[in-house]
Amino acid sequence: MSLNILFISSETIKERTGLHNNVDDKLILPEIKAAQDIFIHPALGTALYKRLQEGISCGTLTCDEKDLLDLYIVDTLVNYVLSELPQGLSFQFYNKGLLRKGGDATELPSMQDMIDVANRYKKRAENYKQRLIKYLRQNQVLFPLYLNYGSGIDAIKPERDAYTASIWLGDKNCCGTFDSFKDRYQGNNPICCE
Repeated sequence: MSLNILFISSETIKERTGLHNNVDDKLILPEIKAAQDIFIHPALGTALYKRLQEGISCGTLTCDEKDLLDLYIVDTLVNYVLSELPQGLSFQFYNKGLLRKGGDATELPSMQDMIDVANRYKKRAENYKQRLIKYLRQNQVLFPLYLNYGSGIDAIKPERDAYTASIWLGDKNCCGTFDSFKDRYQGNNPICCE
């Protein structure tokens, strides 16, 4: 579990995007926390993620770590937060249940409109995340914790690709051939050719 130390603030999002200044920070901060834990943590791996949080908390970030945050993580995280915000802002829990807020002189977007907006920002975020991953892979010497992500059962190994797909397209096994879904996930894994 991560500490409650955020890599960006709600002000950062408001300054860098079209998010209106009157949006309550208490509605934005949970989305920042979730996006950071769900999308940034797997990109960095557990050890580097925790080091950046500790560096922010203690004020001990190195110049390389500040550059990593400023040049790669901030843009990635801002766009992931914006991909999560449409539903987070539109639907809220009250004592009467889940409600969708609306104004007198406003028109509520359709669910498809919200999905389109979220997908737009998710595509941007994945692009920035891919740059982040490539930068870390190219500069492993500057960030030794990137490869030494930890050995516990809760340690997250850094992802090697930022893009997601809604369908499984197959994957090459160690022999260089493609496994079927059944082989891959039903325990019929072939023995390696090596």
